[in-house]
Amino acid sequence: MLWKSKPGRSKSDTSREGGDLFSRVRGDIPLIRKQGEPPEKDASSFSRYHCDLCNDSFPSTGLKQCTLCGRWSCLSCFTSEYYICNSCNGIVRLHLMQNQQVPPRGSPKGRQEG
Repeated sequence: MLWKSKPGRSKSDTSREGGDLFSRVRGDIPLIRKQGEPPEKDASSFSRYHCDLCNDSFPSTGLKQCTLCGRWSCLSCFTSEYYICNSCNGIVRLHLMQNQQVPPRGSPKGRQEG
């Protein structure tokens, strides 16, 4: 699992890493493709390519490359807020929740039980 500590690393090692959010997230996300590496072509068409997440076929202008992992994503599988794919967005959200202790989606904010 990507959000757990890597084997052989103690908690003191991870706390010393510190750094900015991008550096910490970058360490948790494996590189799928190098930046600028083209997407996979759709074998059934002449000029269409596959989205790495949903595997649908799109023209090259319909895909965007994730800045963290290098996956090519269609507009529905891409998060424009951070210029990353939805897969990496989940990991970023986990890091943000861990740092800010933000209540998870769907939980009542500010409501006290009693």
